[in-house]
Amino acid sequence: MRTYFVGLGLGLFLILGGVSSALALQSGGVEIGDLATGSVVGQPFKELDVDLAFTASHVAGSDGWYPPVSVLNLVAQGTGGRAGRPVLLKVTNKLDKEYTFHLSADSSHAGPWSMEANTTLKPGETKYIGIPTSDLTYVTANSMLTYNNPSSKDDRAGQLMIIR
Repeated sequence: MRTYFVGLGLGLFLILGGVSSALALQSGGVEIGDLATGSVVGQPFKELDVDLAFTASHVAGSDGWYPPVSVLNLVAQGTGGRAGRPVLLKVTNKLDKEYTFHLSADSSHAGPWSMEANTTLKPGETKYIGIPTSDLTYVTANSMLTYNNPSSKDDRAGQLMIIR
């Protein structure tokens, strides 16, 4: 009986203290910025290597993010030996209009498993997106992310495949 009350008291203490039961799923989130001011999980962008680069451009009569397919290798022989280093994406707009980069996981995932990065770039602008490695592995049940410009359904969309 005493164990029951101790457990109940500890449970109430944690609930009232605001401790989340999903700590592993909330590991930092996506950060967007430039090299001078951006950081993710406390690591400045300028100290990280760019893992993938995306460019908005006009090719073969349509606008879109290129390359249309990208692969991010997170296994131990690839970038998996990163020792907690987040993934850094570089996005550049080469078009003569504003263009949005939207990266998201499968829409069937909701709640703490959903990940979304959304930023609008002016013509000629470059931004960096930092994502904790753990966030990428938790949200990609099928190891695929989609990137596109959500404001234009006619533009090309791309896919990011994650190998883990």
